[in-house]
Amino acid sequence: MIQAKLKAIVEQAIAKAIDAGELKHLSACPVPIVIEAPRLPEHGDLSCGVALRLACHAKTSPIKIAETIAQFLEVNSENVSRFEVASPGFINFHLGTGWLAEALCEVIKLGSAFGKLDLGAGQKALIEYVSANPTGDLHIGHGRGAVYGSCLANLLHFVGFAVEQEFYLNDTGEQINQLGRCAWAAYKRLLGQDVVYPSEGYPEDSLKDFVNQVIKEHGDKFLSLNDTAGEETLRDVTMASIILSHKNLLDRLGVKFNRWFSELSLHQKDQVEAVLSEFSKRGQSYESDGAVWLKAKELGDERDRVLKKSGGTTTYLAADAAYHLDKYERGYDRLITIWGSDHHGQVPGLKAAVKALGKDPNKLEVILTQIVNLSRNGQIVRMSKRMGTVVTLAEVMDEVGTDAVRYYLAESNPQNPINFDLALAKQTSRENPAFYIQYAHARCSSILRKALEPSNNPDTHELTPAPVSRSQWDKWLSEYKSSPEVFSAIFDPQIFAHQKRLVMRLVSFPGEIEDAAITRSPGRLARYAYELANDLQKFYEVCRVITPNEEVTRARLGLILATRQVLQNVLGIIGISAPEKM
Repeated sequence: MIQAKLKAIVEQAIAKAIDAGELKHLSACPVPIVIEAPRLPEHGDLSCGVALRLACHAKTSPIKIAETIAQFLEVNSENVSRFEVASPGFINFHLGTGWLAEALCEVIKLGSAFGKLDLGAGQKALIEYVSANPTGDLHIGHGRGAVYGSCLANLLHFVGFAVEQEFYLNDTGEQINQLGRCAWAAYKRLLGQDVVYPSEGYPEDSLKDFVNQVIKEHGDKFLSLNDTAGEETLRDVTMASIILSHKNLLDRLGVKFNRWFSELSLHQKDQVEAVLSEFSKRGQSYESDGAVWLKAKELGDERDRVLKKSGGTTTYLAADAAYHLDKYERGYDRLITIWGSDHHGQVPGLKAAVKALGKDPNKLEVILTQIVNLSRNGQIVRMSKRMGTVVTLAEVMDEVGTDAVRYYLAESNPQNPINFDLALAKQTSRENPAFYIQYAHARCSSILRKALEPSNNPDTHELTPAPVSRSQWDKWLSEYKSSPEVFSAIFDPQIFAHQKRLVMRLVSFPGEIEDAAITRSPGRLARYAYELANDLQKFYEVCRVITPNEEVTRARLGLILATRQVLQNVLGIIGISAPEKM
């Protein structure tokens, strides 16, 4: 928006300077022109440092280049009140009211589409995430992957990708057989039989709820089975109970998948054996000591990787290769796999496998999420009341609420550990960012309601008409979308800085969206929402919205409407509710 307009003006100034012979050695601008906010607000609203990048091309100092460009800048004083050159070669711009008013029109006119971009241009993207083993409860670490994946899916959809979301079920292998042995023992013990629980496997307490659900549905009818059949049956029915629990919990967290892809189905359809044959056919695997190896080292890995063990069982890499080949063959333009940090050692092998299969490795992104540390009033929370070793996602959601969980698991870069303070997440104050942002939205809604609703006079108990009639409001809504001049009354010279800062924050939303999408960092939008809420608070502290002056009221209500809209848009991407009242 405003950055694009300034960029065009700088481009024109550089072209004119070159034509005038003032920028010798240049026939055109060979570097990108970037308009961004300066680090210090006193340096202006926006800044351009293109002169620093041009110095080696123009063979002169950045400050002289900036001064030359400034001579050819043609700006309207209503849009840019002033600009100056600053060392070592920046051009700093101070905005007037013209572009700011136009920007507010744009926000209200576009509504829920404000900030949307076409970066994806309809490309198909598949995001695979969570993918926890169906052998027990989801823990808070799984929750981080779930929230990050969900936010990233929302963000990529917002910028034009056709996004699908997928949960990869690790529903076969030794861990599932171990589940069967443990669940069978737990089943018999819960029904009164004196059997020994396996010393290796999953803690009995971690399976009790799921096995009790099996008993609730099927009673004791499996007790007549022998141990082999019992383990297989309890494996399947307990796993189904766990998967249903995962689905329900993730649905409660606002995480929804297009499909749950079964690893077992890869084996049932012989896709794992087929991928091993494909490696062999391409000369990308070999046998040694009775095992089958991928020539991963030739493809950039630090060592070769086992695909099939000497005993005949295939490895995780073989299944992952078959699964990712299936993804490629479904025709996606982007494949994003989100794993926990404990899987970092598997990434090179997967990348090598993709190359060995002749697929474009640039289509595949593997993003690792770091751990979540829970604390309460500064004390680390390590133990779950029920699990004994980890804190479950359900426990945290029950304690602090879904919105707080989503915010605190979304706000950080996935490569950084999260320190999640449970006590802070429950506070109803400015110190709790999740509450603060939602309160900002509720405040905007409250102001708009007060403008349109009659009130009772506390002294006479008579009904006082609404400050703004419905017909008047409808007229203003139309003007907000088409007439920038209606916003001129916002900018009171005495408190211009607070008003401008709020509008500038709104205007920066599309740029925040673009940066977040390119860097796969939806968490920066959570931080943006907090900064926007803070700017709204500062504006509200010094600026009365509903006033005796109709033009001022109209303009300021328009600003509140625009602020609420941007808050709604960003909260929608993070997946947090936007309450009307709090």
